[in-house]
Amino acid sequence: MVYFIAFNGIVYCLKAADMSLVWQTNLRWEDPAHNQPVRNVRNYAQAPQAAGWSSPVVANGKLWLGIGEGENPNLYAFVYCLDVATGNVIWIFNTCQYVQGVDNKVNVLPADFVAGPVNPPFTTFLTNPNASPAQPVTLGCSVWACIAYDEELDSLYCATGNPVPDSSLPSAGYSNGILVLKASSGDFLKFVQFPWQSSYRPSDIDIDVGGSPTIFVSNGRKVVGVGCKNGAYMTIDAATYDIITWRQMLPYMNDGSQIPTVDPHGPDTSANPNPVLTNIQSNATPAENFHGTYSTAAVCSSQQRLFIGVGGNNYHWVSSGIDSNSTPFMRAMNWDTLDDCWPMDGDPKKYTLAAPPMYLRGGESGLSVPAVVNDVVFMATTWVAMYAFSAKDGTLLWTDIQNFGQQTGGFNGGYGYCLGPAIWGDYVVAGGLVAGGEGGVLNIYTLTKPAASK
Repeated sequence: MVYFIAFNGIVYCLKAADMSLVWQTNLRWEDPAHNQPVRNVRNYAQAPQAAGWSSPVVANGKLWLGIGEGENPNLYAFVYCLDVATGNVIWIFNTCQYVQGVDNKVNVLPADFVAGPVNPPFTTFLTNPNASPAQPVTLGCSVWACIAYDEELDSLYCATGNPVPDSSLPSAGYSNGILVLKASSGDFLKFVQFPWQSSYRPSDIDIDVGGSPTIFVSNGRKVVGVGCKNGAYMTIDAATYDIITWRQMLPYMNDGSQIPTVDPHGPDTSANPNPVLTNIQSNATPAENFHGTYSTAAVCSSQQRLFIGVGGNNYHWVSSGIDSNSTPFMRAMNWDTLDDCWPMDGDPKKYTLAAPPMYLRGGESGLSVPAVVNDVVFMATTWVAMYAFSAKDGTLLWTDIQNFGQQTGGFNGGYGYCLGPAIWGDYVVAGGLVAGGEGGVLNIYTLTKPAASK
């Protein structure tokens, strides 16, 4: 079977053999046939609606995923558990905290977002916007990325986004951190937020966590790691939920000072698309960090390292994507300390053996997720390009910037990022939407060099 959620909020199950439909369950509108009572819809004609943003995770006959509020400030966000055979909902957890200091219970749904009477196991909560403090504590808190699952600990690790209304860290409710739920029942276990010190600038807002948590074993201990759009990476103990360590992945000068061209904050206006901003100005102006990470870490067990893309999108007037002169489009980190594990030099310090291609092309950021196999790290970028590095020291092994094409610049439905690569057997696959391409391009690479390969 193939399982996915679309931007219309519907989860689909298809037969892998012929892509025929087995079942579909609507998570935006109520779907009584599949035990789904929530109508997560507000201002339907004027604002984006709850949508599916990432892949589900499937194990032991269950499917788990998050559905987000799509930047609509009037919607809730939820984590769902479905039966993989039928698409029927088993449990629902609301990621928007109802009452300050009181953790949400599974299957307790906001009364004004339920269509008609509900049946067990569901109950409703009548929110009171006039309460002090207000209820709910916050909206937002969407799970944008894929959920990580650990069978032994019966735990789900869900990365959550910003609250509504937005703020810098620390932020309200289950926002900007890792929400841990019991996989079998949906019960709340813990919430761990990124520390306020982890932001590159104290004025960072709309922080979000756009990538998925990663589970790995270090020195016999299960660890969960996740990156944040504020530029930080954090690891926690998978069983105790204690923060092990965190680091800021955006660069500083060797004396510890900020770099003015990294994560600059100014008016997002075309009247002055490239303002020269000082650190003092940026630190005093609340704005989104577009230079952090939207990526998910790839694990290299043989080297005990993590690799994660750095940099954001490139369609904002201010701080579009990355400061290529100082910032690598991928970080290589020791999985215990999160220190850089490739040779570095300079001020600010840069990877020496990975340059080029790093630090070479303006605006080239690492929105995609790296993939590691046989001590080789594959990374695709917004250039659009694909690279293969030695996991040991960052030496460039090969590259392809010829067989993709140019970014579309938003003129035909997207900006042309390559969000691969994927690996299967001896094959590496990467694609992207490109200018002039009918739906984009898909490149397939292999070591064995059959006649039809690139």
